[in-house]
Amino acid sequence: LQRQAPIVLIDVRQPEEYAECCIEGSTLVPLAKLMDEAPKLGIPKDRQVICICRSGRRSGMAAEFLRSQGYQAVNMEGGLRQWFIHKHTEGALSDQEFKRIMAFLGPQ
Repeated sequence: LQRQAPIVLIDVRQPEEYAECCIEGSTLVPLAKLMDEAPKLGIPKDRQVICICRSGRRSGMAAEFLRSQGYQAVNMEGGLRQWFIHKHTEGALSDQEFKRIMAFLGPQ
């Protein structure tokens, strides 16, 4: 089997949002910076890029923009809310930590 290149996780939220909770291994690049400076950021065009935000709205715009620039980009549907719900369901997140994160992320 041929090994695939690792994916690139780009979180397009603001720094204060990222500081509160994020996916391990993700890189913060706020949406405005991504759209202004994508070619300068060193994002590889030969790897899949997964764009992340709180609910999937900003990351959807980021993924669409990156695809228009020749990147292999996709949106994480449902955003961090869905990610953390999944992690909690798997048992990878304590009830206390899940409640703290959901309180920060707010309603859908």
